[in-house]
Amino acid sequence: MANETLIEDWVSDKLATTGNGFSVAKGNLIRQSVEKLSKELYNAMSHSSKSQNGKRGVADFSFFVTGAETNDRYLVLIETKDDTSNIINISNGQLLMDVKSTRGYAVNGAVWYGKQIQKETNLFPKIFVIGVAGDYNRQSVIPYFINETGAIVELPKTQSFQEFGENNIDEYYRVNVEKQIPKSEMDGQKLAKYASRLHNDIRNYSNLKDGDKAPLIASILLGIHSKNLNLGNLTSSPSQRNNDGVVIYNAVAEYLDKRKTEEPEFDDGKIQILLDTFSFIKSNAGLYKPLDELNGKSPLYKFTSELFDVYNTVKIGQDADLLGDFYSEFVKYGNNDGNVLGIVLTPKHITGLMADLIQLSKENYLLDPTTGSASFLVSGMNRMVKQIPKDERYESSFKEIVTNHLYGVELDPQLYSVAVSNMILRGDGKSNVLNGSFFDYELIDRLVESKDRYVEQITSIFKSDGLTDDEIKKRLSKDITYSTMEKRINNINLLQSKAPKIDRILMNPPYSQGKKAPEINFIKHALELMDNGGKLAVIVPISVFVSGGKGVKTAEFKNFKKFILKDYVVESIITMNPQTFYPTGTQTVIAIISKNLGIGQGKRKTKLINFTDDGYTVVPKKGLIPNGTHVEKRQRLIDVIVNDDYAPDEFMLKIQLTVDNEWIHNAHYTNPDHPTDADFMGAIADYVAFKQDMILHGRGDLFND
Repeated sequence: MANETLIEDWVSDKLATTGNGFSVAKGNLIRQSVEKLSKELYNAMSHSSKSQNGKRGVADFSFFVTGAETNDRYLVLIETKDDTSNIINISNGQLLMDVKSTRGYAVNGAVWYGKQIQKETNLFPKIFVIGVAGDYNRQSVIPYFINETGAIVELPKTQSFQEFGENNIDEYYRVNVEKQIPKSEMDGQKLAKYASRLHNDIRNYSNLKDGDKAPLIASILLGIHSKNLNLGNLTSSPSQRNNDGVVIYNAVAEYLDKRKTEEPEFDDGKIQILLDTFSFIKSNAGLYKPLDELNGKSPLYKFTSELFDVYNTVKIGQDADLLGDFYSEFVKYGNNDGNVLGIVLTPKHITGLMADLIQLSKENYLLDPTTGSASFLVSGMNRMVKQIPKDERYESSFKEIVTNHLYGVELDPQLYSVAVSNMILRGDGKSNVLNGSFFDYELIDRLVESKDRYVEQITSIFKSDGLTDDEIKKRLSKDITYSTMEKRINNINLLQSKAPKIDRILMNPPYSQGKKAPEINFIKHALELMDNGGKLAVIVPISVFVSGGKGVKTAEFKNFKKFILKDYVVESIITMNPQTFYPTGTQTVIAIISKNLGIGQGKRKTKLINFTDDGYTVVPKKGLIPNGTHVEKRQRLIDVIVNDDYAPDEFMLKIQLTVDNEWIHNAHYTNPDHPTDADFMGAIADYVAFKQDMILHGRGDLFND
């Protein structure tokens, strides 16, 4: 069987699985000859031969799609080649259209057909062309769009043609050809505009410190959420007793007290922390005093009016992080920029992906050790709640999850208030989000064991010195190490005293940037807290798994690797899109690690994944948005990691990790494709240009024999 037949069979099989189920048998797919199935297309290709001799041409596959949303008609042409090296020929960023390129390369040939059709007729104003090269196990798929003038638009790579089904093609065209915002992101863009406008208003009409901006928004949104607050309550009074800040604060306090009364399991420990954090709105005169430029209204009145619009009109998706989006906007500018502090909030499409990669279920107990704005807990809660049967036990099951299955720790008091408020706005105030340092939380049984071992050792020494039991007790009561252990064991905030177990962890530790605790310390401590058999997903800068990260010495990094391989299994390390945290330019990886005490990694191989093409693209002035291929690519990643599906080497390698080898995909992958003609000519051109430059600068001797 010829190799090109293999790739054609792959194309046929993939087209059959799209929403339309394209196939020759159904009559909606044209393979080679088009005369009988589409006279219009047959005539349009009468002079389109890839040999460019004016004779007839025909694409390997052709089909028409009518968009379900717009009813627009699209023509799709596919050209195949049997080697991935023959996918495309480009020189200096330009697609080559010489005869050798159109005949020898899939994309070039497909584009040629599209351009010739547009030259021949105006019957097909919207043409997608796709080059496919490879075999049944390894493929490269590159699409382009040809508009009515014959101009070409480069499109994101695809994998299985799902974008070209009738339910998806309109959105794919809108996003990638017209460069519009995906409908799924419109609410997010609307929210970003609100946040930006509100940030400017806060800066213009108040003297608020940077750290108080997000808590201000949280307090107002909680007041609105409580139904105890409306604009009519805000009179812009300059009085310290009944100003607008007092009104908002009292609305929040009344609401939290009511929740505590109605729901005994509502964590009242966080109520006072929240109210203390919000108390500044009562006393900050710059917030509550009326201003002439606001028609005699207070800044708080203006902010609350705008946030009523947000609360009532912005429809946020299931993983959306409302307060996190505001916080991200606020830290872009101020002197206390969160990015400088290493605070980088995780995008919602990443929190949801990571929750799926660790197969989070309603039976699990989830911890986010560095909670931030609670986006991981929001994603986790949504997935758990979705799995509850809609029966008579739904309410009790919901209560069980939000009361006992969600745990978080956040050090920063302002972010802590944002996280707690976020969970309350999502319908939960009972999750155990604790305010403090993550490193202060330990397994209580480990502490007891350490204390008992210490007591045994010190008692043995004292007895050898001839001390009585009473004397030993007195010595122990004054021993600093023993007292510290006792204090820590008796600490009511010990995480394990609240959580029956921790078997799932999602985290994005603060980026150390060489100044604070390195990320590996957070990962190590989280793994120690996790129960045997549990699973952790962490997203960190790629340097963490290459060198240990900033400020980490080589020996320290090796010890970290030894620690992991001894009692844990690194299931996968996924290299992410370099723009994931746009506009922060940090290349990241996601590591999936499970606990396997006493056995460790052993002979198990780790899946090293290249997920740099995740279906998200940076669009100027709009940020990182999905380009229409994200759903398919996300599912492929999940299938490879969770379901152990096959993937070619350029996407996934299975590697036996050691202390001394590299733990990243690109360190092990070698591209098997040989250079194209354009690559060769480009290298020659670079050499000639360099040689000429050296000669002009008097260094022609470099090229002497």
